[in-house]
Amino acid sequence: MSPPGIPLSLKTEHSAKDRLYWNFLNVIPFLVGSIAIARDSLKWVAVYIGIALFFFLVVEFRFACTHCLYYIRSKGCVKCMMLSGVPKIFKARPGLHSFFEKAVTVLGALPIFLFPVYWLIRDPLLLGTYIVSWTLFFLTARRYECVRCINFECPMNRVPADVKNEFEKRGALSENIEFSEKEHQAEGSGKCASLKVEHEFKDFFYWNFVTLTILFSAGLAIGISSTGWLLAYIFTVIFHFGILEQRFFCTHCPYFVRGEKCLRCMMNWGWPRHFKPIPCPPSKFDLAITSLGFIIIILFPFSWLLKVPFLLGVYLVSILIFLLTIWRYECSHCIYFGCPFNRVPVKVRKEYEGENRVE
Repeated sequence: MSPPGIPLSLKTEHSAKDRLYWNFLNVIPFLVGSIAIARDSLKWVAVYIGIALFFFLVVEFRFACTHCLYYIRSKGCVKCMMLSGVPKIFKARPGLHSFFEKAVTVLGALPIFLFPVYWLIRDPLLLGTYIVSWTLFFLTARRYECVRCINFECPMNRVPADVKNEFEKRGALSENIEFSEKEHQAEGSGKCASLKVEHEFKDFFYWNFVTLTILFSAGLAIGISSTGWLLAYIFTVIFHFGILEQRFFCTHCPYFVRGEKCLRCMMNWGWPRHFKPIPCPPSKFDLAITSLGFIIIILFPFSWLLKVPFLLGVYLVSILIFLLTIWRYECSHCIYFGCPFNRVPVKVRKEYEGENRVE
């Protein structure tokens, strides 16, 4: 079975929201690469776009996608999170990839990543943004999609072997698999299996990496103009997340009591616990103070960001990615039911609170 707090259900179909989210995340590094190339030549941008289209619609389609269950299960047009609506121009090939197919797919993918590097190295900021955007794409896919994906032939697939076997045994091509409550059991509750009752260090690593993309772009914009204001910004960020948010928001959170002397949550790992837990939902005053702190953090660097349009774009896109990702993948599994963004169904909340009361 999968680790506690990780849902076992496989994603047999992708929604319109899945397609919008993943294509948005995927287009960012291509946009950055295109910007770098466009500074020199629009003709080479057209070549770059042509290479990308040839890879995704021909090479990947023929040598990788034809073995994917999402491709095989689709009728007429492909229905997956990346290439939805594209006609199935190649015959489905259930079974393992051959060595030749793997080699062609890898060799075909290399130009996608390497083509814009010649232009990117002229601008370290664009190069860094390009690397970070691809890293964020693959980290997010690995964390949230690869553990539920039915494309078992993909080298990034992380579905447990017993779940794969159960899926294949029940008829992978004929029905959507829904695991029973007994198979979903975690901490004594089938319905609560998808709740994340504990955070691990890798959660902290991922979410602070995402957060740093926001703070770094803001800090860089401020630092270009003034070291003094940069130090003021750093102090404001530390004060908000380390003191203000911890006192008025985190003290009401069930994750706050995890660990011993230090916090063990996805945003604050190892940070000293300065305040006593408050086992009740945050009041309107608590939420108002916390919201005010976030507003100050977000708006503080704007006057400097406006002077550097590229950094402003990175800043806004990073915030959007953060909000979309946490809303899609964390808020529906979080046990902090007092948070205004919590999306856990009422039935699951009541069951969890009845069986796992936080003392």
